[in-house]
Amino acid sequence: MVHVLEANRPLQGNFTIDDAFWNPKLRTLFDVTLPDTFDKFEKDGTLDNFRDVIAGKSRTHRACPWHDGLLYETIRGASDYIARGEKSDALIRRIDSYADLIAQAQDAAGGGYIHTLVLLNFPSFRFGENGGNILWQHDLYNHGCLFEAGVHYYKATGKTKLLETALKAANALAAEIGEPPKKWVIPGHSLPEYALMELYELVTDEPDIAGKVSCKVNPDAYRELARFWIFARGRHEHRTNHPRYMGEYSQDHAPIHNQVQAVGHAVRATLYYTGVTREAMLDGDQELLKDSMRLWDNMEYCKLHINGGIGATHFEEKFGTDYDLVNSAYLETCATAGLIFWAESLSRATGSARYFQTIERGLYNLMLSSVALQGDSYFYCNPLISDGNDHHWAWHSCPCCPPMIHKTFGMIDKLVLAQNDEGILVNLFIGGSANIQFPWGVTQIHAETGLPWKGSYSLTVDNANRPFKLMLRVPGWSQAIRCSINGTAIEPEIENGYAVFTVKQGDSVAFTDPMDVNRIEAHPYVSADRGRVALARGPLIYCVEGIDNHGETDFTLAADPDFKAEDRPDLLGGIVIIRGKKQDGEPFTAVPLYTWDNRMAGKMNVWLDQEGKGDTWSTKGWENRLYRPYHPG
Repeated sequence: MVHVLEANRPLQGNFTIDDAFWNPKLRTLFDVTLPDTFDKFEKDGTLDNFRDVIAGKSRTHRACPWHDGLLYETIRGASDYIARGEKSDALIRRIDSYADLIAQAQDAAGGGYIHTLVLLNFPSFRFGENGGNILWQHDLYNHGCLFEAGVHYYKATGKTKLLETALKAANALAAEIGEPPKKWVIPGHSLPEYALMELYELVTDEPDIAGKVSCKVNPDAYRELARFWIFARGRHEHRTNHPRYMGEYSQDHAPIHNQVQAVGHAVRATLYYTGVTREAMLDGDQELLKDSMRLWDNMEYCKLHINGGIGATHFEEKFGTDYDLVNSAYLETCATAGLIFWAESLSRATGSARYFQTIERGLYNLMLSSVALQGDSYFYCNPLISDGNDHHWAWHSCPCCPPMIHKTFGMIDKLVLAQNDEGILVNLFIGGSANIQFPWGVTQIHAETGLPWKGSYSLTVDNANRPFKLMLRVPGWSQAIRCSINGTAIEPEIENGYAVFTVKQGDSVAFTDPMDVNRIEAHPYVSADRGRVALARGPLIYCVEGIDNHGETDFTLAADPDFKAEDRPDLLGGIVIIRGKKQDGEPFTAVPLYTWDNRMAGKMNVWLDQEGKGDTWSTKGWENRLYRPYHPG
């Protein structure tokens, strides 16, 4: 799909990850976390709901209204694992059996609509009508997840069963929902906006799909419906679903051009803003892109926690007010997953590296933390301080996070590199290799990295028919980066946050960074962190746990903490710890935030009091930034 507004695009080719840090973690996600997720959904009765629809039963629905969608999202994540080569015959058989069951339930219900809660328990409540509630029901959210699953499983395997089910559902929704005289129905939970665009893009790129399925394929109708869902927000005059006014909670308080802050339920918000950005790209709509960028600026400069978390408030799982960054914040895992989807879209639309600074921080510090190292327990919330009562759970009454974990790490290989007409963009410093198709032929590269433990990265051009531009994101955490080409130091030009090199076959571009321990301070308006600092090294945020510090996690750092980084291959899968000194001269130990709560229950803290750090309201030098390195004096 050619987007009218697109500064860079995903690789035309595959990136194969070969990375000492990431490979073991991705293997655990595939070997342990994925089957654990599917198994637990089956125990919840998710598949039994489809079986009961087939059997014509009623009043038997189990689990949450959105469990259909969670199953579909997990299939999408699994499909992306399969597409990058992590697959097994057993997994394919499992997903095929799910696809058969879902298709049979859709056929039994008739008409294309498939939502087990409504079909079993509330047949008159479709789309929140006749006493229903679209915020709770998740009709359209579930359908959007089905669109994703159908598209991604088809791309991974070429199989059409699930895709055909998705197309039938999309046809049914497009026939019923839209501008009057159709029903003016808006998703209570965003996601179907961008998911329907993915379906549209697939069938537009591959028109021969119409000959592979038994249903009608109508890309224009899918495009029209996705646009309707984007632009009908904040317009209530013809609304048929209940509640008619969903307010800030569902980004329904104003039309998108009039929305000025990131507000409401943080997951809904990021998924809606992802749809807004992709619509801008498809239509070449610069004003709509500005809307997305305006909302991003508010989020990044006023509402983003240091671990890449958003959604400070437990009530309605929503964004707080500007600078309301309490350390006991809610920070739902799904919100950061949505943030990564939004950021990736903005990066493609604008060509700016800034969005990948947030993606990197979210991946390493919140998303990795959200699943325990052994791979079968999870975090829903990701606070930056704990009294010892926050733990990874084996399962949850609302298990929405594991599917989003799979969706996020399923796409990680797609995040590493991008391309444009001039060459290759390096967005994440992950080791591996790629064959990349350009108009001038195939270019082959491989990358090696010491990150996140050592500040080294190199990319070598193994094969290229002609010189091209190589653009390396300048990492936001770096304080003393040094670049070279073929071993010779160079100071490259910086464009849109990328260091730009012209390379040819045989060239090797590298950077090194000392990766000193940095103390980070927050904007003076963040009252929770005045007089405090957080510890960072490279892309990793660190925390102190009670298990390493005689049970104490709330202490003051010495004016000169005398930090030392120490390799600990025997600890938590192999990490680098930070040793330092408290104000009273006693030593302390900090570990990467992603490893916390993997040994024993206990206290944890990220933001520590700093000796000699004043409590100031001065905002000099803080323009367009929420965090910066702390330098005494």
